[in-house]
Amino acid sequence: MKRFLFLAITLLLAAITFAQPAADRILGTYKAKFDKNDAKVKVFRHDGGYQMQICWLRVTHNPDGTLKTDAKNPDKGKRSTPMSEVVLIEHVTYENGIWKNGHIYDPKSGKTYKVELRLSDDNKLEVRGIVGPFHKSFYWTKIQ
Repeated sequence: MKRFLFLAITLLLAAITFAQPAADRILGTYKAKFDKNDAKVKVFRHDGGYQMQICWLRVTHNPDGTLKTDAKNPDKGKRSTPMSEVVLIEHVTYENGIWKNGHIYDPKSGKTYKVELRLSDDNKLEVRGIVGPFHKSFYWTKIQ
């Protein structure tokens, strides 16, 4: 009985160890485009899932010289956040090759949608925003 219990615990720990790297394949920095502006998005672990935040924008200021901010955020406390620091995707979790159960935020409209993420290969991430039966996909390229 002790051997069986030891074997079961060992197999469980091995399964957890091997499952983690598959989920973590998404970690890194991706090249993206938002409203014709080149950007970089960093993916990191957060609260038991994964979160994605803009970490660089080519154009950080409006034509009048003011800093681009998250002006349409429904949370008034976040409207002064620089666009180069906006969190785009929150709470995604990994399940059967898909990161899902999270939300994507569109700073252009201030709206939030369901999201699913898939790595089509090690360098291309499909980001799929979902509204009911409809979806829109765009692709980010991993650079780090």
